[in-house]
Amino acid sequence: MASIKGSSLVEVLIAMVILLTVFAVGMLIFANLTSSSSTSTRKVITQQMQQLQADWTAVESFEAPTTITVDSIVYQIQEEEVIDFADLRKVTIYARPIQADNIVDSLAAYHLFKQQ
Repeated sequence: MASIKGSSLVEVLIAMVILLTVFAVGMLIFANLTSSSSTSTRKVITQQMQQLQADWTAVESFEAPTTITVDSIVYQIQEEEVIDFADLRKVTIYARPIQADNIVDSLAAYHLFKQQ
């Protein structure tokens, strides 16, 4: 009669614990990578919006709302006059991904407009 060899219950449980530990470590690494990627993207968007705002306020003449695309992000720049203050303008910049319609971030700033 041939004997059948198999694993005991303790060996199977130990193997499952090792496998679950490996998966848990992998999930932690994946979660950290995705959150750091999102954080770095937000930092880049914030820096680009601040640079656009600085460039926009340095220009003497202003035009209608402008759209600029940088690194798969669409920046929409709008300028409004502030009521009761003829020399004050509000510049608002919205950031959206190209493939989506949601606003990722926005920046609003007031600046003095030098009239000639």
